[in-house]
Amino acid sequence: MENETNQSPEPLPDYWAVPDFNEHPILSTLFRTLCLISMSRPSLEHHWKSKINDDEWDKHRKSFTDRLSNTNIAAGLVLTTSAVFLSTQPPLTSFLPYTIRVCYLLALGSFAHALGGLLTGLAVVNIWEACDRIWSKEVLTATRFRLCCTLMFIAWPTVSLTLSIIFLMSSLMIACYASGLWWLQFLATIEILSWAWLPLLFAWCALEKTLPPNLRAYRRQTGTSSPSSGICTFEES
Repeated sequence: MENETNQSPEPLPDYWAVPDFNEHPILSTLFRTLCLISMSRPSLEHHWKSKINDDEWDKHRKSFTDRLSNTNIAAGLVLTTSAVFLSTQPPLTSFLPYTIRVCYLLALGSFAHALGGLLTGLAVVNIWEACDRIWSKEVLTATRFRLCCTLMFIAWPTVSLTLSIIFLMSSLMIACYASGLWWLQFLATIEILSWAWLPLLFAWCALEKTLPPNLRAYRRQTGTSSPSSGICTFEES
């Protein structure tokens, strides 16, 4: 009797589920991308647990606010860095001419996105710390539209920070190529190739469809991390 509530938890609402890819491929991809950016998972099954359990909600709220606070700190650092490039002249203009029009516009875009992301991140942290589980469940995520808007608000600081970093790096890389120094252009190319594959690798690792078929079928049937035979995971010693 004590575990009756735990044995029959409230099921995931239909409007929380990812749209069927066969019927709505674009909506399904967009919704999974939104979930991946906002909750670091391609669906909301894991996040739904925090909406039906007070202990899970407290854990989620703490980890979420900590993660978003780190994002705000990073946005502040990028904001300061882009402001430096906007307000100072390069010591050697022929070596790194980051004051040319294209580089300056990209640095300005980096500053704007970092500022907007910081403001949004601070607002989301304050709102999330003030709201409780019931209000979050029955107001913020009461409908599909409200759910998507809430996920967009949560994801926007990360999106803004990412765009800000991309704009600032693009500004510096264009300045490297505009310098005319072949060795500096070579280093810039190596730098691009060294990190450009990381987002694609993360997306591949985060999607359940990239799992082996037998492991994917086992997870859907039992909800466990791996079968007892054949598949090795990081949890095993």
